[in-house]
Amino acid sequence: MAGACRYARRVLRADVTSWIQTAIEALVASGALPSVDGPPVAVDDPKNPDHGDFATNWAMAAAKPIAAAGGPQNPRALGELLAASLRSDPRFESVDVAGPGFVNLRLAPDACARVLTDVLERSTGSVLDDPGHFGRPNGTRPERINVEFVSVNPNGPITIGSGRGAAFGSTLANVLAAAGHTVHREYYINDGVNSEQMRQFAESVKAICEGRPVPEKGYKGDYVADVAKQVADLLAQGDGSVVWFQDRSQDFMLQKQRSDLEAFGVTFDTWFSEQSLHDSGKVQEHLAALTEVGVADEGAFRTKLKTAKGGVVEEAVREPQGTGVEDEDEGEGQPGSPEDAQCSTLWLRSTKFGDDMDRVLRRRDGRLTYIASDVAYHADKFNRPVDADRLITVLGPDHHGYIGRLHAVVAAVLSEERPRGDVSVGTPLSDWEQVVYASEGERDACRSALSESRRRLEVLIFQLVRFMKDGRPAPMRKRDGNVYALIDLMTEIGQKVKPGAVPTEQLRAGCDVARFFYLMRHHDTTFDFDLDLAERQSDENPVFYVQYAHARICSVMDRGREAGIEVPDDPVLPADKGLHGKERALILKIADLPYETGRCAEDYAVSRLTTYAVELARTYHHFYEACLVVDLEDRETSEWRLALCAATRSALKATFDLLGISAPERMARVEA
Repeated sequence: MAGACRYARRVLRADVTSWIQTAIEALVASGALPSVDGPPVAVDDPKNPDHGDFATNWAMAAAKPIAAAGGPQNPRALGELLAASLRSDPRFESVDVAGPGFVNLRLAPDACARVLTDVLERSTGSVLDDPGHFGRPNGTRPERINVEFVSVNPNGPITIGSGRGAAFGSTLANVLAAAGHTVHREYYINDGVNSEQMRQFAESVKAICEGRPVPEKGYKGDYVADVAKQVADLLAQGDGSVVWFQDRSQDFMLQKQRSDLEAFGVTFDTWFSEQSLHDSGKVQEHLAALTEVGVADEGAFRTKLKTAKGGVVEEAVREPQGTGVEDEDEGEGQPGSPEDAQCSTLWLRSTKFGDDMDRVLRRRDGRLTYIASDVAYHADKFNRPVDADRLITVLGPDHHGYIGRLHAVVAAVLSEERPRGDVSVGTPLSDWEQVVYASEGERDACRSALSESRRRLEVLIFQLVRFMKDGRPAPMRKRDGNVYALIDLMTEIGQKVKPGAVPTEQLRAGCDVARFFYLMRHHDTTFDFDLDLAERQSDENPVFYVQYAHARICSVMDRGREAGIEVPDDPVLPADKGLHGKERALILKIADLPYETGRCAEDYAVSRLTTYAVELARTYHHFYEACLVVDLEDRETSEWRLALCAATRSALKATFDLLGISAPERMARVEA
């Protein structure tokens, strides 16, 4: 077959853009247009599909500079000139000018047919294993990206709240990989031996094993009792200490988290242990390095920045260190070395990097804070993948305050690697800057590090999910106060949508529905998870609707094979038939997948893939209702339409792979 991997290099919108650009260059070469630095060509959908397949506003955007250089004096005339040039291109069926200068274009049937051939050449691959299957967006520079998501403490199951982050993070990683990037999926385990939360969890498990009441601040619930049963089987091997219970308890909890996430279609390349940073001495190494370059010190004060509306710094103040100042907003910590038992507080001067206050790295009693671990962790994370270009960290609701401090952490790490110097290329220090920086050179070096940090670290926040039942908020906690686990949500939905199936099939169905629903809205907006709709077996359920389209295609193609009609390698539109409107609409929607994937990879709005899946399924259903596919009396048309079905199936399967849902080949349709 000619032109291997053609679709990997050709995205239909990009093709149309290129054809228009070529026409403009030809007009310039002929002298019909002056040579100017005009705006780039933009190709969009026309407001009215009856006007064409694509539209460009280039004539209006370029009119002023072209008129100034002696070209046509109004956008409409410029549009007419461009349209006349494009009408000679056989890849366009029609080219018209509308309004003040919009140029509407309709593809020729042969150009549409070429799309099917390009898709079918890679139709047996997976977009996850073979990014060329649906094309890397034009202009994309492959990067090495670490995506960290979920990363909850190993003292409880993966909850329905974390489910949204798991669905978003894994789908984002899929999209980035499909766009041609090298992606490393990472889970950060907060398993510090001196974590108060983990100690309380261990105390709770220990109490249950010893037949005592759980401590007042301990953890209660069925899952704690389940962990205790597993730990009890190993009591003969342990020393009975809280540390021993913590190690065993978190191991069992991590196994449960890993199992539940795998059932949800989420896997990681690395499960990274916070404790390993302390055991290896990397935390202490980085604290020493930060001190050496002057972004950490033991001064007995904390600097805070006071900002006005818009984040403009108005004032920097130094608070003398006193009771409570060093513990403010720092969380728990790791033990320091024995010789540090009566040491001074060690501060990360994160205000040098735009944070609203300095952060404690080491307390006076020698305990190290989470920020100390974060410094070493982010330095290490740039090794996965090797020489990572960017880090993406997905955090849950109410973590907006972490964005500034994490950028400060990465900027501080970058400061370890570069000479500071005292040469300034900026303005003199302002009043507040004189409080924060020792010199203009230090300020400019810190600004440079912060700028690079903002380029190389992106912190994404996903918002809350409100679960609805019977049109009202549903309390998603069990009666005994237990957390509501993600695995429970999948199980209960699966039992409703597949009541007669075996448990594994029910869990798979519950996973599909939960993932799709979590992804239906932009991650940075709150949304209502409609449990009634999720459990409905009808076309009203968007998951059922899109999966049924895939199953319907499989059934149609089976009927074709039974009739002895196969999908041709190079589909050809029958010469005596025009391109049906529903066929054209379906081809254009199939061709949009690389475009949508590219947009998701750029702005991370992976929710548009669920919208695309519904639109593609709807477009196929409309085509199926309007066009007879398997017609024994018209083999040529049947082959063409079966090829269109196969290309649609490929696009649906690729979308499902990106979303992490299954593509069933058989489904019973239940009308609403």
